[in-house]
Amino acid sequence: MDLILIGKVIREKRNALSLRQEELSERSDVAIKTIHSIELGKGNPSLKTIAKILDVLELDIIIISAKK
Repeated sequence: MDLILIGKVIREKRNALSLRQEELSERSDVAIKTIHSIELGKGNPSLKTIAKILDVLELDIIIISAKK
């Protein structure tokens, strides 16, 4: 799993939706520090955590992995 790519896509989609990290954190029930780390391509988030974020952003992991 390419965490840098996933983080980039999450950040771009969040910005396109005019969501702050705080708002995404509240909607996804994922800690803001975790969202910040994921957007930087750092950390080791579980698939469940990534799925929560992608659900709020209405993204699919298959689309992200195909973006390479």
